[in-house]
Amino acid sequence: MINYQKKPNGYIALTSLLIIATAALTIGLAVSLNSIDSIQSSYGHSQSARAEAAANAGIEEGLQKLRKNWSSYSGSLSINDDSCTINIVTSGSTASIEAVGKADEYFQKILIHVDSQLSILNWQEE
Repeated sequence: MINYQKKPNGYIALTSLLIIATAALTIGLAVSLNSIDSIQSSYGHSQSARAEAAANAGIEEGLQKLRKNWSSYSGSLSINDDSCTINIVTSGSTASIEAVGKADEYFQKILIHVDSQLSILNWQEE
């Protein structure tokens, strides 16, 4: 008498399904992580631009203060949710204006030197 063993059906299909599902999950996860990285990068660029705009506004405010009164000054400026600290130091016929713009945790520093005619002698950004 010949004894036949029954082979279970579906093992190949089940194994193939698990391999395909794992590959699809891996691809989906990679795409999601790439999207998150792009969003974070875009957010950082946006906040950095806002900090730079606040610093530029601080420089303009500092130039306006010097135009009205040639003297040292320290103060701050608020622009919507952003801010800027302004420091002016005068020394004879030259002055330096430092403005540090802040947007969330992003900072932008601008330092300029001007003469008594408010001509810019030097401009540095950090």
